Amino acid sequence: MEDKLSLKIKIYNECLRMQKNMVETARMAIREAQENANTSEDSMEEGFVSYREQLQHTRDMYTMQLQTTQNDLETLQQVPAHSLTPIIEAGAIVHTDKQHFFIAVSIGKVTVDNKTYFPISTSAPIFQAMVGLKKGDTFQFRDRQYKIQEVF
Repeated sequence: MEDKLSLKIKIYNECLRMQKNMVETARMAIREAQENANTSEDSMEEGFVSYREQLQHTRDMYTMQLQTTQNDLETLQQVPAHSLTPIIEAGAIVHTDKQHFFIAVSIGKVTVDNKTYFPISTSAPIFQAMVGLKKGDTFQFRDRQYKIQEVF
């Protein structure tokens, strides 16, 4: 039991590190876009208004990205990562015969203890196919059959 919990915490902490990095990357991109906009405003002539608008659009795009990554970080911080669960729900680690999942937020792949895990959100279609199942159950997703080997 202890080993499963420590593995789950390692996976959670790696996801947390990655998500915080995405938030900081978005913040830096906004700062850079704002600095570029400020620099160009000082030296712009009337003919370069579209360039200024493009810079503002870029800043707005990064602002939306920052909001999304911050929302995902808040969601991740609410995931029950310090307890085990026998059913597939938010916070569960799911080992199938094909892949390993962490039900939290969609980040990409995470490698912990030489195993690859795919953090997925509760709104992901594959989560919808497996929610509520337990060890030994099977589910189908995109014409593939998955057998659940372990849930914790």
